[in-house]
Amino acid sequence: MELTQQQILLLIALALLVILWISVRSGKRATNARLRKRIRSGKFIHYTEFEENWRTQTEDGSRTGYKYNDFSGCYVIMIFSKRVFFGSFKNYDNIYIGQSVNVCQRVHNHFCGKGKGDVYADIKYGMEAYVRIIPCKVKKLNDMEKKLIEAFNATDSYNRTRGGAKLTKK
Repeated sequence: MELTQQQILLLIALALLVILWISVRSGKRATNARLRKRIRSGKFIHYTEFEENWRTQTEDGSRTGYKYNDFSGCYVIMIFSKRVFFGSFKNYDNIYIGQSVNVCQRVHNHFCGKGKGDVYADIKYGMEAYVRIIPCKVKKLNDMEKKLIEAFNATDSYNRTRGGAKLTKK
């Protein structure tokens, strides 16, 4: 069977589309891997440490702690069945990613039962929770949250959407 010139051109175009699709997918995979590595190498805070430093006061009476130093940003809450040692944040059981213009208040709400119920239930029943807060300008919150959710495949865990929200300041 002999192919016509039109069929050959169609096959070449199809092959180019496949090659383009593969290069885009591998580029996205590499970008996600870099983002995961960057987040995992940052400072995670155990939920008890976060809560202990929620409201603190210095000797001179000035207020410190997360409650009084809030800012906009995204957060990654990782749930583990055991305490993490030596900073190995790869093998989490579940993950939840979110954003807020008042990110510390939002994380505190999750840890106190006023946020994602799954996160609070895990803590209540003895799981270990760690949070990584990523400061971010308000206008970039949606984009950062979407990237984090994709990079960590968080929709396979506690996130039900791919991120992005209408932002309102409290």
